[in-house]
Amino acid sequence: ANLQVVVAFRMLPEVVWAMPEYGTFNLHASLLPQYRGAAPINWAIIHGEKETGLTTFFIRHEIDTGNIIKQVEEPIYSEDTAGSLHDRLMIRGADIVVDTIKAIEKGDYTPIAQRDSGDLRKAPKIFKEDCIIDWERPAEEVHDFVRGLSPYPGARTQIHDTQYKILLTKKIQSKIEGPPITIL
Repeated sequence: ANLQVVVAFRMLPEVVWAMPEYGTFNLHASLLPQYRGAAPINWAIIHGEKETGLTTFFIRHEIDTGNIIKQVEEPIYSEDTAGSLHDRLMIRGADIVVDTIKAIEKGDYTPIAQRDSGDLRKAPKIFKEDCIIDWERPAEEVHDFVRGLSPYPGARTQIHDTQYKILLTKKIQSKIEGPPITIL
C-alpha cells in the first residue's frame, strides 16, 4: 500500500505506520490538539463543550500529535449523548476520510503542525471507577457527565446496596425543598 488509513486503533509500531510512501493518517473524533486520547467524544460532552469535530492527521510516534491534514467542526447539541454524537461523527468521518485521500492523491493539502498551548484538554481512556456520579457537583455538570457516558460505559451511582447505571437525565425547575440535586 502507498497510503494507510487508521481509525480507532491502539498505537501501531513505527515499522507499520512508516511503511507507505505517502504515510499513514488517522481519523480522530476531536478538533486536535484538543482532546487527544482514547475517549474524545465522551470527554467533550462531560466538559460541557458546545462544539467538537473531526481531524485527519499523519501519524507520528507521539499519540495524536501529527500534522493535521483536514478538520471539520460539528456542534454538540444539548440533547446529545456520547452515542448520538458518535453516530453523527461516524457518518461525517467517512466523508472526511475520502476527502483526505483525494487531497493526498492530488497533493492538494498543507499539513499544519499542532500547537501545544497550556490549556489543552486530554481524553484519556475511561475506566469503571471514572463513571461514578458525584452528586455534590452542580446539576449541569452531573447532566453533562451522564450524557458523556451514555450509552457506554454508563454513569453509575449506588443507592443503599444497589448499583444503578444512569443513561439519561433531565434538568427541570423544581419547587422541591431539599438538596440541590434530588433523585426522583
